[in-house]
Amino acid sequence: MKFRRETNTNPEKDSGREMREMAEAMSLYRSAMHHIAQKHAAAPFAAPERLAAEAKKRARAHRTRLVLVPALGAALAAAVIGPPIGHLHHEKATIARVVVEPAPVTTVAAVDDTELMNQIDSDLTQDVPDALAPLADLSSQSGSTNQSTEKTNASQK
Repeated sequence: MKFRRETNTNPEKDSGREMREMAEAMSLYRSAMHHIAQKHAAAPFAAPERLAAEAKKRARAHRTRLVLVPALGAALAAAVIGPPIGHLHHEKATIARVVVEPAPVTTVAAVDDTELMNQIDSDLTQDVPDALAPLADLSSQSGSTNQSTEKTNASQK
């Protein structure tokens, strides 16, 4: 469109030109609207319920992200910082333990060698070990009673 200053002295030429420009602008506008309409027609239909459900999902995912991101950050920090601190603490405990532990005390037996040798000799000369001594006494008693029974049986015959 032309403003009044730009108009020429010939008004008939200008009005035809303005009409052509106006028609061209209208056809461009019409083709743009057709293009937008085709673009929207090609898109799938979105029901309001589905749009509301998707909005709820996005909101829930955002809230979950708000909780999980700091929690994962804290877990990562603990995983990175924890082992070196534990290692330092373990070294301090080992150093303290070495300092605190007393030296082992060696005890010398107060038993004389000759007494020990005499005890070993007496153990070796026994016929029956100490644990079986009660059984040896029983067998000697039963053997003597068997012999006395045999003697009485023999004398009666």
